[in-house]
Amino acid sequence: MRLLRSAFVLALSFGSLASVACGETPPAKSAESAAPKPEAAPTTTAAAVPPKTTSLRRSQVKAGIARGLGYFLQNVTVEDYPVMRANKFYGFKVKAISLELGVDIQPGDVVTRVNGMSIEHPEEADAAMRTLEKASALKVDFERDGKPRTLELPITED
Repeated sequence: MRLLRSAFVLALSFGSLASVACGETPPAKSAESAAPKPEAAPTTTAAAVPPKTTSLRRSQVKAGIARGLGYFLQNVTVEDYPVMRANKFYGFKVKAISLELGVDIQPGDVVTRVNGMSIEHPEEADAAMRTLEKASALKVDFERDGKPRTLELPITED
């Protein structure tokens, strides 16, 4: 079950982590630049929130694939057991996801498909990941508060 869960997390988090995997996060501030200046207004919480991820670059996708499963598992956690409906696999519930990713997936969401594929078995996660290398977008179908939703991130050539 752990391998299955890990494979699903890989598929779920692949595209949303590609920007982080490729160093798209803002550079760390130096101690000098991080210190507030007396004349400057205090930093608001909104300034600390990373920008929303709206697309991925093809190079990000390829670099994300190269990073491997271990990296992804540091940023997304799902429940140990899948969500079942009518005694059939439905999806996996997200326990935690890094805010650094800037995507509209939240704890409590149930991810049901990645690029049209149900990710019940490890080989399905692998197949979904391979489709991203040439796909025009990453599409994650999920349920939030009982309502279906879709996260779609276009993959642009660079």
